[in-house]
Amino acid sequence: MISRIRGKLVSLGEGRAELKCGLIYYEVMVPGYLEPDLAGRMEEPVEFYTLDFLEGAGGNQPIPRLVGFGSEQEREFFELLLKVPGMGIKTSLRVLKVRPSRFAEMVESGDTAMLSELPGIGKKSAERIVSELKGRLSAFVSPEALRPMALGEDEVTAVSILESLGLRRLEAEELVKKLKSQGITRSDELVQSALKARGKRGTEVLR
Repeated sequence: MISRIRGKLVSLGEGRAELKCGLIYYEVMVPGYLEPDLAGRMEEPVEFYTLDFLEGAGGNQPIPRLVGFGSEQEREFFELLLKVPGMGIKTSLRVLKVRPSRFAEMVESGDTAMLSELPGIGKKSAERIVSELKGRLSAFVSPEALRPMALGEDEVTAVSILESLGLRRLEAEELVKKLKSQGITRSDELVQSALKARGKRGTEVLR
């Protein structure tokens, strides 16, 4: 079992990262919340805490896969999520567009409406996740996640524009919140930076 891997980040795609470890290149599946952070670390050494599994294990030629996380705690959170009926590895990776602390906050507060906004989760799935995990994720809720997000006029405008461009409200708010903490406050700059973080071109959005 590969529990940790370190190498130079050489490429990044939706839901995957490629590491160069000596003469070997490894593809690592990653949750969506890590992608904005990784986008700024191309050609730099990165380390993942990993799980390995066989994709298509019931077939004739199963494919070995690695799933990577930024910390041991994040990996532990993912393992808990996998215990929910119907939450396989690929489904759970799609769901985690928000950080584990934010996801845990929604579960612990019983916010099924917000959970159902995440990719791959409907109302019934959200209710099942809360039923299975509520009371078990409090250790993952950070003080930052517990603080309400104060949206000023520019942030509200940026979130609205991002929604009109196809982002889910939850994802838009998470991106704006992170960018605001980095000192970006103007609505146009928030939108451009959010689109850049998601790998989209934002240069023509506000023309």
